[in-house]
Amino acid sequence: MEKYNKFRLEWDCRRGMLELDKVIMPFFQQHFDALDEQQKATFVRLLAATDLQLFSWFFNRKPAPDLELQQMVSYIQEKLSS
Repeated sequence: MEKYNKFRLEWDCRRGMLELDKVIMPFFQQHFDALDEQQKATFVRLLAATDLQLFSWFFNRKPAPDLELQQMVSYIQEKLSS
């Protein structure tokens, strides 16, 4: 039994902004399964943020409010730019 409901997570990856859809969904589809449990928990927590918060964090307008979230944002940016 999986700890995370992948169908629910995939649904939560769908955002109201096209820019976020082009960042979050590809990362989820390509890299989520390879994350360790702590990273998965942080990613799930990241999905709870609003679109405006995510947009600010991903497009470098302001840092995420805690180190774990900021590290996940940076990790996603790194994975998608390589």
